[in-house]
Amino acid sequence: MLLSLGLSVAVDVVAVGLLTWVTWQTAKDRSPPNAVPFALMSGSLLLWALLSLISEFPNAWGVGSNLAAIAQVVPVVFLPAIWLVYVLGYIGRETGFTSLRGALFVLLALPLIGAAATFEGDPTREEIRRSLASLVGTELFLLFIIYVYAAFLFLRYGWNHRRVSRTQVGIQLGAISAPYVIGGWLDGSSIIDGVTGGLLVSGVLLTVAIQRYPVLTGFPKADYVARSRVVESLQEAVVVVDWEANILDANVTAEGLFGWTTRNVIGTPLDAAVDGFDGGDLSAGTTEVVSLQTTKGRRQFQYTVSDVERDTSGSDEEPVARTIVFRDVTDQRTREQRLSVLNRVLRHNARNKLDVILAHADHIEDDTHRAAIQNSASELASVSRKAREAEAVMTDSVSAPSTVDIAAVAHEVAATARDDYPDSSISVTAPERLQLTSYRTVVRRLMTELVENAIVHSDDPARVDIEVETTADDIPQLRIADNGPGIPDRERDLLTESSETQLEHGLGVGLWFVNWAVSQLGAELEFQSTGTTGTTVVVRFYRNRESMSQDSDGSHSR
Repeated sequence: MLLSLGLSVAVDVVAVGLLTWVTWQTAKDRSPPNAVPFALMSGSLLLWALLSLISEFPNAWGVGSNLAAIAQVVPVVFLPAIWLVYVLGYIGRETGFTSLRGALFVLLALPLIGAAATFEGDPTREEIRRSLASLVGTELFLLFIIYVYAAFLFLRYGWNHRRVSRTQVGIQLGAISAPYVIGGWLDGSSIIDGVTGGLLVSGVLLTVAIQRYPVLTGFPKADYVARSRVVESLQEAVVVVDWEANILDANVTAEGLFGWTTRNVIGTPLDAAVDGFDGGDLSAGTTEVVSLQTTKGRRQFQYTVSDVERDTSGSDEEPVARTIVFRDVTDQRTREQRLSVLNRVLRHNARNKLDVILAHADHIEDDTHRAAIQNSASELASVSRKAREAEAVMTDSVSAPSTVDIAAVAHEVAATARDDYPDSSISVTAPERLQLTSYRTVVRRLMTELVENAIVHSDDPARVDIEVETTADDIPQLRIADNGPGIPDRERDLLTESSETQLEHGLGVGLWFVNWAVSQLGAELEFQSTGTTGTTVVVRFYRNRESMSQDSDGSHSR
């Protein structure tokens, strides 16, 4: 008898030691998604083992052995429910506790409350027996259903998922089952109590599991690492949405790009959180280019949509969500357009003008032919010069941006234009200072091209009004108005569509540079008619609260 008690106590002590270590290892770092349910699961087994150890010693630590034995009902009843919560989180059906899962624990507690209420009043022994039998039967039925359901989900997921070890599945399932199975298998005549032996097996198996397998992650380890390491380190913005296009998750890049935190936009419609994504196609496999407003201004993005499958079992279940990857292609598309236009200049404009020169070369003594040669050569030289200047300016924009006073730039551009076109009337309305973080060379060249285009295409005498202001939303804005016939609709379309084709190459290099500059600066370009004659070109720069400042003295003109 003494040997049996000593052995049973020793087994209890070892079980308590192992389960204490497992619980401590999981509880000290709760960052993995499924760490809390696992810690509660091992903690329940630890409580069970402690109560089992106490029950070996009558009146030990001031607690009666019978009371300790009765208290074991608590971990016995609630362990299967905690096991189910852990399994649901592990297979990807949301980690942690929800209201529905909380209701499950309440349901399990009701028979215990009913059992305690049975002793109220002065019931007969037969009434107590029948009430307890009914309540115990209900409790056992609930425990059986919960345990079997959790085991079924865990086994199916482990067998269908290639990255989950089947040995891991067996070890974890055995750790939960051991106290119940071995406790029911070994009777009181055994050297050690069956529950005690089962708790020792649980401690050993959980110790092995936590050291060798990814038991703390929500989903298999590769999925968790992919989510926490790979996705978060991507330079592309990643947003996960449900089938109603409401945001479920996003990575750090998306937060910085669109100016919000994931916690604040969960449940928000995608088109409400991402300015410019109205009506975007979210079908699986979609790849499109859209223009979106970001913290860096308006940028062009190529987005790709893919389904998020519940598992890899090949079932016909609907995907649980969709992942949208946004890749900034503004610079890429700008380079492509730049190369396309410069290539067109060399292949089309320069070639055609040289053909004219060669065709008139034999008639150089004729005044008419001589004038044609001079005009063609001048046009060719001008086009080539503008192309070189555009290329040089766009190359400068690769460096880091700096603080630019666009009011001062406007005055500089106006002064240069007055010198180059003395017969023109050029006015500037601007505040004393209006600063933003940008590329000064690009901003100046953008203004120069718009002013020169307005002067060249205006009626004599040309009148150009330059206005620098901020909108009601504190957005810096440039307005250049002229008294000319206006920009033809076809050229407007070419500018706003950001495309250059073989058939639509009539736009000058100067206005194409305007297109490049607006795109590179993250700005917006708009054309407004000013009556029967004249056009107003509006450029809205993106807002940067930290770098933008404006004097309170208002604006002045000259």
